[in-house]
Amino acid sequence: MTSDQPLLGKHVLVTRPRGQADSFIDKIKAAGGIVHFVPLIAFRSFLDKREKERLQQLSTYDWIILTSKNGVDFFFQRLEEKGIEWKSLQARFAAIGTKTAAVLKSYGFQAEYIPEKFSADQFAEEINSDRFEANKVLIPKGTLARTTIADALREKGAAADEWVVYETYFPEEEKQHLIDLLKTEKTDVLTFTSPSAIRHFMESIQEAGIHELKQSVIACIGPVTKKEADRFGLHTMVCPDTYTSESLAEEIIRYFRKEED
Repeated sequence: MTSDQPLLGKHVLVTRPRGQADSFIDKIKAAGGIVHFVPLIAFRSFLDKREKERLQQLSTYDWIILTSKNGVDFFFQRLEEKGIEWKSLQARFAAIGTKTAAVLKSYGFQAEYIPEKFSADQFAEEINSDRFEANKVLIPKGTLARTTIADALREKGAAADEWVVYETYFPEEEKQHLIDLLKTEKTDVLTFTSPSAIRHFMESIQEAGIHELKQSVIACIGPVTKKEADRFGLHTMVCPDTYTSESLAEEIIRYFRKEED
């Protein structure tokens, strides 16, 4: 192992969705890691029964809060499918995280507010401390997203409408791929970037009767994912302060660099 390749020979499981893992994989490989890519979550459009109402009120919102890159893409996809000229939207935009803000910018909109830490809990704290104020807010989200931000806004007297625009699901075809990998390869690092990825992982290994994970380093992108790992009895060794895949890769590299020392 060399200092510039602290992951040399380390087998790293990457569970991010297809189309969202490339930069993470590149960082792991650049550090010498051997990547096993098994996407444990996928996304598809979702038809919310409240969609018609949300679309009718679109011009009445002073803020639209987007909590993920998927939320951005599926929000604008739904507008396009309904023939709505979204470039004329007058609402201001808030985004959780610089990655979400970057995707928003690709649609021609600037995120005017980004919480200090890239999480719904942090956003709720900033709402509670009056750092973010709004009258009527739309929150496009996924089926598994919590109501943390909407609850905080309502407690402050704002109207907060949630609109489910996509759903998260387990791509079943990946289950056997995961089981075969865990039975034949020693995985030095298991990486998770969402609670649902952990649930799908645990569901798969429990069905297969796999119980021995003690030799693997568990790496989680942030506290919400770590909490889900804790719930299943997984001890997280790596969890970055900034909740991005790049920071997760850097923290994994830092962890093994310390192991070298």
